[in-house]
Amino acid sequence: MNRDMFSKFNPEFLMELVSRLMSTLVGKEVMLTNGRFGTIIMIDPYDPLKALLKTGTEIIDLRMEKEWQIERIIG
Repeated sequence: MNRDMFSKFNPEFLMELVSRLMSTLVGKEVMLTNGRFGTIIMIDPYDPLKALLKTGTEIIDLRMEKEWQIERIIG
């Protein structure tokens, strides 16, 4: 959906949907594409797929880590 946002879907509707879905994941544990695990602590309302994660003592901002993405929701 993210890839086709401006061609197949209404971008305003899709951004609202993605933002609402992602906001329900705050506090959930996720696995990243690099195999690391973290807990979502904040969602950027302007880029909801790029969350702020806590992994142990480290904070990861997926807006800055362009090559990493959330691969799977663990719980």
